[in-house]
Amino acid sequence: MSPNRRSAVGATALVVFLLSCSLAALAPPAAAQSSSVVVTNATHTPTTPAAGDTFEVRATVRNQAGAAGPFTVNEVAVEVPGRGPAGWSSADDLGVLSPGTSMEVGLPATVDEPGWHTLRVLVYGQTATGRAVRVTYPVTVQVVEPQRPQLDAEFEDGVVGAESRVNLTVANGLTTAVRNVQLELTGENVRIDRQRRVRSALDGGAETNYTFDVTPTRAGGQRLTARLTYTDASGERRTTEETFRYAVDPLERDIRLDVATVRGGDPAVEVTVVNLGNTRVEDVAVTGASGDATLSTALVDRVGPRDTETVRLNVTDLAAVGPELTVRAAYEVAGERHEATRTVRGVFVPGRIDLTGIEVARTDAGTVRITGTASNVGTTDVQAVTVRVRSGDAVGPVDPGTEYFVGAVDASDFASFALNARVDADNETTIPLEVTYLVDGDERTRTVEATYDPPETPEQGGSGFPLVGLGAVLAVVVAGVFLWRRRRAA
Repeated sequence: MSPNRRSAVGATALVVFLLSCSLAALAPPAAAQSSSVVVTNATHTPTTPAAGDTFEVRATVRNQAGAAGPFTVNEVAVEVPGRGPAGWSSADDLGVLSPGTSMEVGLPATVDEPGWHTLRVLVYGQTATGRAVRVTYPVTVQVVEPQRPQLDAEFEDGVVGAESRVNLTVANGLTTAVRNVQLELTGENVRIDRQRRVRSALDGGAETNYTFDVTPTRAGGQRLTARLTYTDASGERRTTEETFRYAVDPLERDIRLDVATVRGGDPAVEVTVVNLGNTRVEDVAVTGASGDATLSTALVDRVGPRDTETVRLNVTDLAAVGPELTVRAAYEVAGERHEATRTVRGVFVPGRIDLTGIEVARTDAGTVRITGTASNVGTTDVQAVTVRVRSGDAVGPVDPGTEYFVGAVDASDFASFALNARVDADNETTIPLEVTYLVDGDERTRTVEATYDPPETPEQGGSGFPLVGLGAVLAVVVAGVFLWRRRRAA
């Protein structure tokens, strides 16, 4: 071969080698070329979500019919650029796609600013040979200015283990009604009864309220999230949510009892249930026991935190003036039953009537009038008080006023009475007064002696000649002398 020909062949070989290197550099990786997994479609609902609203992106992942084998879908994610970790949502371990099969995956997304935004759907998985594959698919979304119902919450700080109420208000600030309204409340470290509520429609400019019973399980700052889903006037299904901070305190249980004797009326004690804890107590049963008395039972529905409730326990079958009383309050707090006790000594002085301030005065008719007060010196009321003069040899009642019905006299109170009597003997110095009354249904009788001072009798002359007769004689003599002098003058 000539030198010129060898040079031409060498040059041609060099050109072929360089061209082969260039093509090799431009060719894609073998994994990407041979991957048969694609995202065939991705949609979002609603089609024009509002800024800040949560909407759903649904993607269809397909393993092509000509694939060499099954494809394991490890993860499907939606990424909202610019939001960092908050803009990423994913679903894991979704299963295996055989050649020619597909699956649909729905994931939530939120865009904070109105305008046109491009989201990415990402699929991560493995081929039958164990080769890792990632597929990316863009999703373009038009986000509009937010016009949606508003959510507001009212609640007090929670207490671990204690049920409390959270009031949620849905206010439709739109000019049109929303339909198929669904409100759901969720939270971390809490138990919520009936998390979801529904309503057929809410008119424009109207609002509605919902109450949820929430029981925290852990102290500290927790979160409650209210999610509202509804259909607007255009038929779009929309979702909006609000997250509220929820402070939870450790449970503080402190119940005390104050017991006081009731003065007046029937024997009783007043029991005050004092709740010094930080949550309400419920189903309170107050009972009492004593070896010298019987006490009734009282029930209290609930006592709020830092609050009190007072009940009355009637005391019967008293066998002592100062019986020892043990009062118990059984109650429920945070789903558990507890008991508080208090032992005191009661002071019960049964009602007793004394007749005080007695005055005796003689009347023009020769009888005496007795006045005074019937005083109750006990700590319980008395009924049917009656005062009368007891008949004796020299003393007896006189109409009107042979007896005086006083009626009821409250504890530590009094009522007046008045009686008429005759006293036959001038040397009688006492008048017996009898008082009867009822105490707790039992009749009691007492007798009190009223002091009587008879009036003094004037002394008579020694001749025994009555002064009235002497005056009459003198009058006759004077008249005779007067007539005699008139006749002589005539």
